[in-house]
Amino acid sequence: MGTRFARFSEHMVAHRKRVHIAVFVLTLFMIPGALTALQPIDMESYEMESPELTAQTIIDSEFPTSEIILGFVVSVRDPSEVEALDSWEPAPSIDGGTPDYTNVPPANQILAAGEPWVGISEPNGGILNLTILKEIDGKAKLIQDHPLGQSLKPLVNEVTGHQTAGVMSLADIFRGFMNNTSILTQPGLSPLGVPEPAPTNWTDCFPLDCLSFDDVNVTQAHIDMAAARMAEGSNNDFLRWVSLDRGFVYDPTSIQEGPIGGSLDSEGKWQNETMGYGRWSGSASWLLVQLDRASLEEGGWEITWKDAKQEKSIRNSDDGLIIGGYRLANSELVLHPPQYTEEYCQELKNDTGSGCSVEWTYMDLEGLLRSHDRTSLTLLVGQGVNVEVNRELQSSTGLIVLMGFIILGLLYVSLRRVSDVAIVVVALGGALLWMQGFIGHISNLTGFFGVDIIARSQFSNLLPILVLALGIDDSLHALHRYKEERKLGKTASESGTITLTRVGRAIMLTSITTMAAFSANLFSDIAALRSFGVEAAMGILAAFLLTGLWVPLLRMSFDEWLENQRGKKIEERQITHLVPERWLRGLTIQSGRFRNSIVIAVLALLITVPASIAMSNLEGDFAVEDFLDESSDFALGVNIVNERFSDEGEPAMLLIEGDVLDPRVYAGIEELRQRMNKPEPGVPEKITKTPDGNIDLLALDELVFAAQGSLVLNDEPFRARGWDPDVEGNGVGCNTTMIGFIDTDDRDCLAFMYGFLTLEGVPGIGPIPDIPASLVSLYIMPKVELNQTQPWLDINGQPAEYEHMLIRFGITSPEDFPSLAPAMDKLWRDLEVFTNLSTGTHETAGTAPTEEKPLTWVMTTGRPVTRFVASTEMQDEMQSSLVLGSLFVFVSLAIGFRSIKQALVTLGPILLVVVWLYGLMEVSGASLNIVTVTIATISLGVGIDYCIHVTERYRESREKGESHKQALHAVGGACSLALIGSAASDIAGFSVIALSPMGLFSNFGIFSAAMIFLSLIASLVLTTAALGLLHQFTKSNSEEE
Repeated sequence: MGTRFARFSEHMVAHRKRVHIAVFVLTLFMIPGALTALQPIDMESYEMESPELTAQTIIDSEFPTSEIILGFVVSVRDPSEVEALDSWEPAPSIDGGTPDYTNVPPANQILAAGEPWVGISEPNGGILNLTILKEIDGKAKLIQDHPLGQSLKPLVNEVTGHQTAGVMSLADIFRGFMNNTSILTQPGLSPLGVPEPAPTNWTDCFPLDCLSFDDVNVTQAHIDMAAARMAEGSNNDFLRWVSLDRGFVYDPTSIQEGPIGGSLDSEGKWQNETMGYGRWSGSASWLLVQLDRASLEEGGWEITWKDAKQEKSIRNSDDGLIIGGYRLANSELVLHPPQYTEEYCQELKNDTGSGCSVEWTYMDLEGLLRSHDRTSLTLLVGQGVNVEVNRELQSSTGLIVLMGFIILGLLYVSLRRVSDVAIVVVALGGALLWMQGFIGHISNLTGFFGVDIIARSQFSNLLPILVLALGIDDSLHALHRYKEERKLGKTASESGTITLTRVGRAIMLTSITTMAAFSANLFSDIAALRSFGVEAAMGILAAFLLTGLWVPLLRMSFDEWLENQRGKKIEERQITHLVPERWLRGLTIQSGRFRNSIVIAVLALLITVPASIAMSNLEGDFAVEDFLDESSDFALGVNIVNERFSDEGEPAMLLIEGDVLDPRVYAGIEELRQRMNKPEPGVPEKITKTPDGNIDLLALDELVFAAQGSLVLNDEPFRARGWDPDVEGNGVGCNTTMIGFIDTDDRDCLAFMYGFLTLEGVPGIGPIPDIPASLVSLYIMPKVELNQTQPWLDINGQPAEYEHMLIRFGITSPEDFPSLAPAMDKLWRDLEVFTNLSTGTHETAGTAPTEEKPLTWVMTTGRPVTRFVASTEMQDEMQSSLVLGSLFVFVSLAIGFRSIKQALVTLGPILLVVVWLYGLMEVSGASLNIVTVTIATISLGVGIDYCIHVTERYRESREKGESHKQALHAVGGACSLALIGSAASDIAGFSVIALSPMGLFSNFGIFSAAMIFLSLIASLVLTTAALGLLHQFTKSNSEEE
């Protein structure tokens, strides 16, 4: 291979002008491909296949009325920051109606949380303060008048039983209770259908008058009384609307009694309380907005970020520079969401195929609500992550520019010629462009044939690390070797030929082995990782062609041009390097001595053992501070929920497929609820619970029970749908119990009730809330449209069929993966009640139901589930690819060196670096996530590059007949200078990025710098030590040092 590569190098040098022209033409050719590749990456889009994601896709397609719930956490604002009402005005909008995020109350003015069950004393009632409740109530009108208001979907409040138009808050609860029409003030029914008295009342309010919430004379005392009655009579449902620091605060001037200092036990009973006067209070609550997904899409909005129009315009306004959806204010980027309307978005979607990103409109709504904050502060939780990520990325542009200047400065210190630095910069820029161009053209070409090889993901954002690290290293090796040859008196052409022949061969080997390392990803089951392997290979190829081969040619051509201009030969002068060359030669020689090699090996082992233990303790999570600025409004909102609503989980779902009309499936819902209510020792409880400790599982059986109560109290709506109590089987083939409830073990009864609920919902009467059919459709949908008067039949006169059912629940602290994993395992054990009825497996659905097994598939899904599964699978696959990649690297090195021993000597040190890097992550408190795992994987590619250069330079000298010591001396020359220059540039640059407040950039910078430093140690110390050991055990008796 050496002879063939030498001929190739000579050919390249001889036709260098043609090479320059080819590079220029190919660069132009890469531009269209790069523009294709540079598409937006959705942080919540997972390019992979998993049953959980498949289940979510089925839900989106089979349940056309699926909802999107926006959760605004409304917190008490620090009273010392609240403006007087007579001097306060809502923050004015700017630039044609855009909320001015610089003039809304900052999130750091949120009142600090109190202790659980203690409450807060100021203001009176905290979030239950009358003034704050009125402020929250006013925001419902703002939401209804907003462009999103056209897509609101009804909500039913579990406390009062009242239905709202799609916006629900504490104000609605108080209004429903205080007008004396809530289910709390109506006689009820027991689970056996026995009439029961109303839990409480709003008719006897002595010594107050029972005023309505909207009455101008209502006072805080009315609110205190209503809150106490709802807390006592709503089975603790009311308390769920108040943060965990809720409590009954003592106040001797109050007329309301309550449990001071107590807490609820798992059975909903008070413990250790003292009855006294006071009021309920807490620091935060919810403002919920439910949107119809289908309505949003019909209105021209895109739910998926990458499918939407990207805001890229830059313009000046009276309020500052507008960059896309952001505004430059006081040297910071703040949100400046575009003002979308349904008409604009529909027209945009019709014209371009891409509509408006709904995330921008979410943030516009948040800005509108925050503009009206005075006594409270409103934050949207969990939505708009792509908006925030892009804001923080663009805000870090200054650090990236500074990083570039530092790298340029250190490159100059290493090379000491402006022209050399310019050559490196041009080559690096070209390599990045070529990488994107290769990716874009491959994507277009394979897409033309209907094959998708490229699936851009979060991993794609980290590829520039690889190209920069490899490109700087390759170009410095080439230039330093070129300088070394010039110092020996060789011409530019001769120096270029030697450089391409010797260093070029080493760079080719490093490129092949690095490609081999990343090619392991091609065997992954995850499309994003397979794509990452292809994209990395394109980046490595681009770096090899431009920084490895073209850089010395460019330098040679430039030197020849200068010599022609000046009429004399350019002399390379001795320069002072970052590290004196004699020091580096001393380091490599001393590290390669046998005795020192033994000591270095022992020290490496002593470091590796604890690092391995630390690595084994690393656990994955999805903590928001690892990705975003922990002081951002987004992160603060998430932290408020984790701190003050940790018992309220992120919505998740259970998809059940098959013949869900089977009575065994219906009975399984309650059995599942009972199973989930039984904790297992050592397993974290992650499913949302009510304040009394019971699992909060939302399922169809609750709607059926409510409908049965409505049937007992008033059967007229049911008669209109075919129910006839005067004939046998009530006209539908369904018999009832003595109390008038249907027999839920009878398939015909369930067929009628499911059909009735689908068409009618739950008719409200007395204690039974009015639940619209649109909410029922969130749990079950018929396969074929139903007959309007005979809902147990479809419109074709055939028995109605139901093939999909949803059960909804919440998962608390879903970002804590170590506790979520065993909790999900327990959930699947609980789900045996359904999986035992299913013909399918965990991965795939069965073909058809059978008499013994009516179901075909059971699968959990929802954002917390898919995020957990995607992240853990990607991390596991990436680490598996690291092992397989190491094997591929070893094979490549063994073939390239034609020596298994030298392959081991080169690979061994970098494997230690990977272990050390993982150990460093554990010691520094980091966790396994997409960023840290990817950097650890990249360390194999970058580190092996460093080590190969050392081994190849050593081999070159040995092939010339030089001794072991002379070869080590040669390694300490241009090779080590290049490694030092490359590492110093990279470490300094990445250290600047580590200063970013954005967690993603900070971790990226810290661990990338650590990766480069450890790779440098591995190459100059560990590899030379390994070469010393290898020489000692393989040298002949006559060979001397």
